[in-house]
Order: sequence, then structure tokens, then C-alpha cells
Amino acid sequence: MNNPSSEVTKPIDPIVLARLTGSLGDVKTIAHCCSDVAALQCQLLGDVVQEEMQLDIGVEYAGHVSGLRSQVIAGLGSGYTLVSASQRNWCTHFVIATRNSLPIAMIAQLLGDTDQPSDDTRTLTSIEGDIASLLVSRIAGVLRLGLGPKGEFEPVLSPCYPITDYARQSLEIPDCFAAAVRLQVKLGSLTGEVVIVIPQSVLLKTTITRPSGQLANSLPGPAEAVADHVLRSQIDLCARIKLTPLKLGSIARLKPGDTIPFEDIGDIGVDMDANGKLIYRCEFGRSGDSYSVKIKSNVSPDGNILKKILDN
Repeated sequence: MNNPSSEVTKPIDPIVLARLTGSLGDVKTIAHCCSDVAALQCQLLGDVVQEEMQLDIGVEYAGHVSGLRSQVIAGLGSGYTLVSASQRNWCTHFVIATRNSLPIAMIAQLLGDTDQPSDDTRTLTSIEGDIASLLVSRIAGVLRLGLGPKGEFEPVLSPCYPITDYARQSLEIPDCFAAAVRLQVKLGSLTGEVVIVIPQSVLLKTTITRPSGQLANSLPGPAEAVADHVLRSQIDLCARIKLTPLKLGSIARLKPGDTIPFEDIGDIGVDMDANGKLIYRCEFGRSGDSYSVKIKSNVSPDGNILKKILDN
């Protein structure tokens, strides 16, 4: 006869445990919570972007996805940039994602480019990352407006990072059941996407209210024009000087102390790159105690340096 006290107790099903502890909601309740979050963004985000970024966007609810947070984020696929966020008194960790084609298109419109780029899955450049961060901060700001008293504090946002880095960025954060609110964003002829991933335990305790009146003054931080934000971005410059050509065998025998003369005699020609794009022809020289280059000519035929630097 088996001793009941010696029997091993079966672990409780994690889904059942999550439901009992309020970490997992039923399908109908989660759908209602997600639609409330989406409705707030659809109501306000377009106006915020127009007022602060001078861009016309349309925002529509594209449904939601539920599951473990890590699986939900992995399910987005490639071509997304993420920001980890926290909102004191509301949520210690939620994620906002944007499809990379959206900030790329925003840069293009700011430069007057009417030809919208195709849906791009490449990693964002530093300037495009700045625009993505600015957009995400406005999404977080709109969300804060709908939290009522829980939105008293400003959200804390991480720097942007590619979706492939999420596992490393969240090493110390326990996985949980979450819901991803998917928003379709239309900018000109391009349709992009932003996604807000929120723990279900937080969603189930959240009541979204829709504020009225002037909303830009309620958002955290200064209202900066995106064009000014782009112009203040740091760009790496690289100067290239042509050396006298050498045969492959001579190059292979080079050793410390050997010298290679410049190809030019007299004024040394220099090509200057910005963001990996050739933009100026220069001369090599000195300025005080420092070596320097002097701008001679612009290699862009139409003179649009900004467009050449930011174009991909």
C-alpha cells in the first residue's frame, strides 16, 4: 500500500498559475485592454507627430498578439528596432518597437524626398536611430497621458537597439505573459508598424482614459522639431589620401619603419567622407600645430549635402 505522504506533488500548470495570480487574462478581457491602448494612440499620436515632427501620419489598430513576451517579440521577425521602457507606478518593463522602414521614410520626407523607400529590414543608421527614439518617446508620452494618476512620472526609455539584441537586453528581466498592441502607421505611400508590448499583469490592472484639449504641452520633454534634431546629430568624418601604387609583392614585404609617399606632388588631394559617403574634395595641410584638410569642392552635383549624407 502506497504511503500518500511519499507521493511527489505534481507542479501546477504555469498557465493555470498565471491565471490564478492575475498574470494572464482571458481572451476577451485582453482584447478589450489592447483596443483601449490602441484607441488612445489612434486618437492622439498623429496630432503629436504633426505638431512636433511636422509629418502627417495615419494610425490604425492592426490587432494584438498574446503569449510569452520573449515569443511575442521574436514573432515580429527581422527589421524592427526596440526600446525598453519603464513607467513608475505603472510598469517596470514594457517594450516599444518600430519597423525600420518607418524612421527611414521619416528621414526621407524631412529631406523633401517624395519617393518613399521600400520596406527595409536593414539596421538603422545612427541618425535614423535618433528619429526612431524620438518617435518612440512620443508613443510613450501618449501612453502616459492615458494612465491618469499613474502617469504622474515621465517614462524612462533605453537607447534604441535592434530586435536581435532583445535577449541580451533582457537577461535580468523574468519572462512573462504579455500582449503586443500592433499599430499600422501610414506615412505617404509607405505603411509601417509600431508595436507596444505590455505585460498582461499590468494590462489587467490598467484603465485607459482619453484626455482632451491641448496635448503637446502635456508631453514630457521639450518639443523639438525633427529637422533640428537631425541637424544636431553627430556624424563621423573620414579623410582619405591616395598613396603611390605598389605591387602586391612590395606590399607583402612592408615592415615597420618603411615609408610610402603620397601619390600627389605639391598640394595633396584628400577625399572626405561623411556617414560613409564621399561629399567633399579637400587639400591636406596644417592649421597651427594640427594637421588638417581644407575644403576645395563639393562632389554632389545638385549641392544637396544633407540628402547625400542621409541617403542609403
